[in-house]
Amino acid sequence: MIRSFVVGAGVVTAAVAIAHTALAGYVARRLVAPRAPKVFAPVFIEGDTVSVPVIDDSREPGVYGLRFDDGSHLPVGDIVRVERDRVVRRILARPEGLDDGEALAAWTSQNIGAPEDVGPTRHVAVPLRRGGTAEAWEIGDRETADGRWTIHVHGLRSSRNGALRSAPATTDAGWMSLVVSYAGDEECAPADVLPSSLGTREWRDVDDAIAYAVACGAREIVLVAWSMGGTIAMLALEESPHRGTVTGLVLVAPALDWTRVVENAVAGAHLPRSVAAAAMRVLGSPIGARALGLIETVDARALTWVGGHRPGPRIPTLILHSRLDPVVPFSGSVAYVERHPDADLVAFDATGHCNEANQESERFHDAIDGFLRSL
Repeated sequence: MIRSFVVGAGVVTAAVAIAHTALAGYVARRLVAPRAPKVFAPVFIEGDTVSVPVIDDSREPGVYGLRFDDGSHLPVGDIVRVERDRVVRRILARPEGLDDGEALAAWTSQNIGAPEDVGPTRHVAVPLRRGGTAEAWEIGDRETADGRWTIHVHGLRSSRNGALRSAPATTDAGWMSLVVSYAGDEECAPADVLPSSLGTREWRDVDDAIAYAVACGAREIVLVAWSMGGTIAMLALEESPHRGTVTGLVLVAPALDWTRVVENAVAGAHLPRSVAAAAMRVLGSPIGARALGLIETVDARALTWVGGHRPGPRIPTLILHSRLDPVVPFSGSVAYVERHPDADLVAFDATGHCNEANQESERFHDAIDGFLRSL
């Protein structure tokens, strides 16, 4: 009887361990997987309003966008009314030729349709050390910028369209804006899309963008980094031979401690906290990395600048982060500022992740503009 009990307990323990490992693998895969294709749904345009399906994002306050299936963009503003399964919002700028009626569109936080809406734009290709080039937008006038450049780095499962939201402020401050793409983001051809390495691979492409800016005459560079772009910026500043040219940082909802990010995701999914640690072990193991399709292992626990392991750069830093961010905990930004006297934190109350520019656009703009002018 005792023997059968021991054997039964062993079977249960093994089953629990297998289930725990499976959950950890699922969390790790969700963390690094490429973004799912955009969901296009019917929208109905009538005069100066558009009716869109009810989803969490379409009920958020602020300024957003609709991306049509032909690639065109429609900026939308305040909610006019909410119907049973539809949200009616105000159209902010109606493109020429857009008729009333039904169209297919995807909701997006990208409230700027194109870089030309920000300022004079050159479509450029940044040479990469790994071969090939990365597409980028160069916005502004090099002559009047007088060697002052900002490089805008988007986050995980995003594209440079999302990072455009910080370009109006940097352009208004008189700095050049280089809005870049990098390895594995949405602009790669489908065959080239790889799981994210949480910045440990991507930072090299951003370093190549820094080299491009220097070759174009940049004497002062400020990295403007969104979400996982914060991780990329920190890694670039640790390794880049051009890091002495980077004189400031603007970080929007930055991922500065991946342990907090993973634990927050696990808690949000109502899973045991131990799954977070197991998921990070999967990312850091050769077997786990191969199973996830990663080129190299990722030590997520080492990607932190809020403790004592990695000091972080000693340069003027502005952090813009919402207290209500559901993805990247606000506490990480607080902890970073407490350790870095050169860093200032501007707190927002925007709902959603990286919606500071959408919901408090004027305050967001003025904070970046003022920071750059102070440099």
